[in-house]
Order: sequence, then structure tokens, then C-alpha cells
Amino acid sequence: MDVVDEISNLLQTYGNRDKVVSLTSYILKLWGATSKRQNLLTASAKLASARAALRLFDDAAVLKNFINYGLGKQDGPFWGSLGVSNGLFTLAYLQAEKLVFLLDSGVLVLDEEKAYKVRTAHKLFWSLYAFIGFIRSIRALQISARELKRPNKPKCAQARFTQASLTTTKLLLDVIHAVSWLPRGWLWGGSLQTTQAAGIATLSAVLGLVIHYNGKRLLPR
Repeated sequence: MDVVDEISNLLQTYGNRDKVVSLTSYILKLWGATSKRQNLLTASAKLASARAALRLFDDAAVLKNFINYGLGKQDGPFWGSLGVSNGLFTLAYLQAEKLVFLLDSGVLVLDEEKAYKVRTAHKLFWSLYAFIGFIRSIRALQISARELKRPNKPKCAQARFTQASLTTTKLLLDVIHAVSWLPRGWLWGGSLQTTQAAGIATLSAVLGLVIHYNGKRLLPR
């Protein structure tokens, strides 16, 4: 019963449910690619499409966070600029994803060259916001590492450092995965095999759940 309660609690929120669907989708993709089973790849693609459809309605939440962050003056000129850029690239990615959805559904019809540019922009914005998120996570990792070395460190210092380490590792995997979707010739775009990309994405998804549960240790009790 405890397991059922835990799963139920995990799936209550959109963000956590997305983590579970993401992990399932990438496991199926990795399994399908290694076993050369098209039915598993099809199932993975359908789950990925479901996630993409739900992201069509993420604008309000992202825009709210962007407005609350403001110009990032509280983080200084460099880190504040990165924070603002992260919000802008995330919003741009969501708009590009809407265009891709319209293209895939046949509502929007463009010539081959324009459609290619839209799809490339979609992957580019994804790569950019993932990269900036990774850079910003390094700062959080450094701060938590300094806190860990303090003689009067708080009890949660180790948990914070672990959380920051896990987050930075996950975001690095996200950057590697996102860039691999770019056209060949753009960094390592198009150079990873399906099994490699799926393996990286699966590990990132696993870390997403680990980060979720490790974060519970930081909550007040």
C-alpha cells in the first residue's frame, strides 16, 4: 500500500508525471533501438508526442517565472543576463514547438526549406536553454561546495551539495542530448547513434527522479 501511495503522490503533479512519462519513453526507445523492435520505437514516439502536446500549454508557467525573475539584478550583470536569456530561449523554444506541432498535424503548410528552418530553430532553442541551464547549475554547485566547507555548515549542506551535483550532471546530459538533435555539422549534431542518444536521455530521466526524491530531504519536516 505504501508503494501505491508513493506512486499516486508522485503522479499528482504535472511536472512529476512528465518525469515518469519521459523515463518510460526513453527506456522504450533505448530498448527498441538495441533490440531493433519497431513496435517499441513506435510506443516511445507516441509517449514523446504526448509530452510535446502537453508542453503546448507551458507558456503561462514559464512566463510567470520569467516575470518574477525580472531583469536578474539580484544575481549581478553576468548571472542575471544568463537567467534572463534562459527564460527567453525557453519561451522561444515553446513557440517553435507550437509551429512544429502545426507542421506535423498538417494545419501549417510550409515549403521544405522553411519547414527545415522551423525544425532547426526548435532544436537550437532547446539546445541553448539547456546549455544556459547547465552553466547556471555550475554556480549553484560552487555555492553548495563552499557551504559544505564552512566550519559551521548547516545540517542540510551535504544534501544541498548532492542535489546540486545531481542537477549539474543531469543538465550536462540534457545538453549532450539536445545538441545531438541539431543538423549534422552543428557541433556533434547528428553524430550520435539512436542507442547512444536514447541511453543518455534515459540516464538523464533517471536522474530527474533521483533529484526529485533527494530534494525531499531538503524540505522542512
